[in-house]
Amino acid sequence: MQTLEAIHPINAPPIGKMPAGGAHSTTVANELTTESLLRLSNREIGAIHVKGFYPADIAQAIADKVITHPDLGHYHKKYTSSVGRVHMPHIDTKWDPVETKKYHDKALSSINDVRSLFFPRISPVDYVRLLLQELWPAGANLQRLRARACFVGAFRVFQPTTSRFYPHNDRLDEETDAPEIQHFHEQLVANLYLKVPADGGELQLWLRDPTEDEMEVIRKVEGLQMEDVEPPRLVIHPEPGDLIIFSSRMLHAVTSGSECHRVGMAAFIGCSGPDRPLTYWS
Repeated sequence: MQTLEAIHPINAPPIGKMPAGGAHSTTVANELTTESLLRLSNREIGAIHVKGFYPADIAQAIADKVITHPDLGHYHKKYTSSVGRVHMPHIDTKWDPVETKKYHDKALSSINDVRSLFFPRISPVDYVRLLLQELWPAGANLQRLRARACFVGAFRVFQPTTSRFYPHNDRLDEETDAPEIQHFHEQLVANLYLKVPADGGELQLWLRDPTEDEMEVIRKVEGLQMEDVEPPRLVIHPEPGDLIIFSSRMLHAVTSGSECHRVGMAAFIGCSGPDRPLTYWS
């Protein structure tokens, strides 16, 4: 992996208990290291942004395949339905036992399908998985729920001008009560960008948890209106090949873009402390 200096020095206090409600700092680290992962999981920095994490030419070539993938569908809630996804993510299980079984039954074949699109090269998600295993003090493993393997490596496809993610958050404990997640104290998400419009498609981070009233709205429609929240504290415009990791439990959004599709991959990361392995899923 390319070694990069930090965009801003990591000057947060020593690693300790995660602050309630939000992040200490808008600092963005642009190296994926043990220290940056620990600080991010404790909300001592706002994000990790590694530019050029994956070759941009390969990323954009795969994005063109994803746009026409036969398994391209859409998220099921009102404010996410304009965004396409390849293979079923856990959020679309909707607490339904039939949909949950379908998700787990297809998990490993879906992982292999994603991997095959990049073969003989390593996929960006597999690269992240390896680095998490190596860098986290207790390693990292594929998430299992009630002893069933989860899918990881979902593609997300934003249509030009019409697709966006409204301010929302993502928490696995809003989707399942499986015992394997009982020790989570934080949930991160690794976004890997394959194709990004020059204008729009920004990642917006509020660096705070939603209020309970906001959570009620998010549960119903998966998003808040921009006029109902303050301006985001961090706005990042990714480039093809970039990796950005941040807390999915805190409010975040994606603006609409013009001129071309915005295509990426996403993997959630469950954090239960440095003495327990990270887990990942989509």
